[in-house]
Amino acid sequence: MVEGSSTNRRWSVRLAAVAAVAATVCVVVASTVAPGVATAARSPSARARRGAAARTPVALQHTARHPAIASRGGPGAFPDRGNWGVGAPGAGVCNPLGGQQCMLPFPSDYYTIPDRSMPSGRRIDFPMAAMPANAGGVHIDPAAWNGNDGFSPGSTILVSVPNLDIASSRIVGSGAIAASLEPNSPIVLLDATTMTRLPYWAEPDVRDANPATRLLMIHPAANLPEGHHIIVALRNLVTTAGTAPPPPSTFATVSSGRTLPGTSGARVTRHLNGVLARLSRAGVPSNGLYLAWDFTVISTQSLTGRLLSMRNQAFSRLGSGVPPFTVTQVNNFTVAQNAQIARQVVGTFEVPSFLNRPGGPMGSTLNLGPNGLPQQLPGNEQTAVFACLIPRSVDANPAASGQKVVRGQPVLYGKGLFSTAQEMDISGVLASAYRYHLLQCSTNALGLDGNDVGYDAGLVQNFSNFATVPDRLQQAILDNLFLGRLMSSPAGLSESTSFRANGGKGPSLIDTARPLTYYGNSQGSLVGGAITAVSTQIRRAVLGVPSMNYSILLPRSVDFTSFYSILDSSYPSPSEQQLGFVLIQMLWDRGETDGYVEQLTSHPLPGTPSHQVLLQMAFGDHQVSNVTTEIEARTIGAVVHTPELVPGRTSGDPFFGLVAAPRSRPYSAPGSLFVWDDPQIDVPPAGDVPPTAGPDPHDVIPRSVPEAQHQLVHFLRTGVVLNVCGPRPCVTHLRLTG
Repeated sequence: MVEGSSTNRRWSVRLAAVAAVAATVCVVVASTVAPGVATAARSPSARARRGAAARTPVALQHTARHPAIASRGGPGAFPDRGNWGVGAPGAGVCNPLGGQQCMLPFPSDYYTIPDRSMPSGRRIDFPMAAMPANAGGVHIDPAAWNGNDGFSPGSTILVSVPNLDIASSRIVGSGAIAASLEPNSPIVLLDATTMTRLPYWAEPDVRDANPATRLLMIHPAANLPEGHHIIVALRNLVTTAGTAPPPPSTFATVSSGRTLPGTSGARVTRHLNGVLARLSRAGVPSNGLYLAWDFTVISTQSLTGRLLSMRNQAFSRLGSGVPPFTVTQVNNFTVAQNAQIARQVVGTFEVPSFLNRPGGPMGSTLNLGPNGLPQQLPGNEQTAVFACLIPRSVDANPAASGQKVVRGQPVLYGKGLFSTAQEMDISGVLASAYRYHLLQCSTNALGLDGNDVGYDAGLVQNFSNFATVPDRLQQAILDNLFLGRLMSSPAGLSESTSFRANGGKGPSLIDTARPLTYYGNSQGSLVGGAITAVSTQIRRAVLGVPSMNYSILLPRSVDFTSFYSILDSSYPSPSEQQLGFVLIQMLWDRGETDGYVEQLTSHPLPGTPSHQVLLQMAFGDHQVSNVTTEIEARTIGAVVHTPELVPGRTSGDPFFGLVAAPRSRPYSAPGSLFVWDDPQIDVPPAGDVPPTAGPDPHDVIPRSVPEAQHQLVHFLRTGVVLNVCGPRPCVTHLRLTG
């Protein structure tokens, strides 16, 4: 998720801070569409699916996933679930369905209570005593979680099945998702709101060497529909001994028709009987079941309401104007210094801060009002940093007079993990800016920028304070929106002499007549999807080496390897590590694409236009996992260039559910995916571990590929996707190192 050769050098220095934290961790006690252009949705070739039934995206159709049909009391509404779980009188803090960790299986509505003030009708109710404890015995403080009205739409479902034999149980991985919808599939993922089976893939936690404690991790193939009620069922499983695993005792009692003892037991019995009845209606009988339970997905309002409120408040005050800004530094480069970039302009701009500390330093969280929405402390402003690059193709020498000027198209650029606004020194990005006259500006991703690495390493010691990361990221998203206004308005940066030709006396170098667009790579794609989803100005975005959902990404990224030494000391149990990832994703959603992907393209958020998104993926990426890109593409209903890969590069069909894009002509679609490959790249390993063999394509492919550059610029300018690969997979032959 980091970028560029010089950026990688800075990244190495910053990782020293992580190592320093790790070295001190022994016992951790932490404190607090154009003419002649095809429309993919209407094109017969776009509807063609390879493998027919294996490609049928019945449960992935976005119109069937929109929150408007997720209302309580609809035709698929579950009978009154009541206060049957941990919040009921006399209930235990641990999930009675069992597992080697108190909260398993997870997520579970055992940890919700009825709340009619919440859009989903329920609210999270985690008791501190149930939350994982670090090596110092400090339990995670659940306060930040207990305001949610459900679980993450990108939740990895965790369940304990001791000594499970994955192969003998016929549990499918990411290359065989179609089989997850077969009538006798061993795992059933049921949307109980619509009574629709949902596709998934599953895997064991290979980081746990003990088969008796190793968790089974179930990943929805696309994000779960927000506000919906989900049932999970496991059946006909086989252990390594060749026998059926004994069901947890609580579930065995209820599924056999008996009632659990006591008042609390009676409540659990009634609820589980409702789950079993709903499964029976879906054609899943009780015989052979190992376990079944249910949970509620967070509503769109609960998930996105905070950031939308921040946006609406801030822009209401700004009106049609621009935020105040100051240019603090201008760097003019000679051709010998930089053959592609003539000038870098650095400055600051003012944004209303919704964080609870003046200026929003590390450790800040959102300042929530009585209505649960962010509010600005009187006079609290965020002084955000911006950096812009003026390529020589726009003005070869902005400091000199008499130069030919070709105004640059304004592009808001999203940068990599733990980098700062000034660090846009990625060769492929600079080359495309020069070749296509792109004037790119960036600001810091608060919470995950180059200043945060040491602080964030400390958060791994105790997840209680993790809310500061997504909260500051939401402020950073607002900062990006304000920077976009500065870039695109004739009264913004365009007025500054630093952005004018002929030594500041000539015409503006920013073509404000062109629409503002977004281009982000790596971390810039993880946050960029959220920026795009809430933007009223950006209509098109290219997400390079894209990803979302840190809970799936982190174990699969080489960038997180240095943090594992801290995590292993703080939370040594693999099951608690996985639970910790899924827990923090419930908060992280509000600051990254995973929390906004359902509204990213065709079904926008209130007061927001629709958007088009082009995903450019690098096969075998060491830093952002391909499986997260595939989940993102399925969730937005993207069309995909086929064939995706050269035969033999991957087993099965990891692109299940994606409609084939037209190959014979340009097309327009809400979402598109192109997979770029190089024969030098090793096939990524199976399991929740990062690729490490061979060169890493992350910094080079596809951003340094001329055809990919041409495609992204044409898309940003027109919304039309060019098939730059013809009838073949997108394969490059670049010089890679690794």
